[in-house]
Amino acid sequence: MSKFQHWLNTQGHTALWVVFWLYGVALSNVLFGLILMAFNRVTPSLFGLMLLAFVAYTACMLNAVWRNADNVRSPVYGQIARFLTVAWSVNAVLVSGFLFLSHLNATALPLPMPF
Repeated sequence: MSKFQHWLNTQGHTALWVVFWLYGVALSNVLFGLILMAFNRVTPSLFGLMLLAFVAYTACMLNAVWRNADNVRSPVYGQIARFLTVAWSVNAVLVSGFLFLSHLNATALPLPMPF
């Protein structure tokens, strides 16, 4: 087993609430908000790289939540966090893909910004 595989399979030592709420929910929403703000301002290749980085970050968060899910008082909270993070990851990949396709067509129909 390589060092990377060993690192992926070791249990984390961070409290689940920190990984889930701060790194997972808060930071992911900030990153996705920044990506949306850049929608009409960047080229498709740069936008694709931004979305790819967001999906990579989501994959890292999935692994982090999974590894730290046992760092709670009640095991049911760890299982709920795992389920929600898997659902969020699937959603993030799908939304990123559709947003990229929309960006390719943005010259015809630009995304309306609320501000």
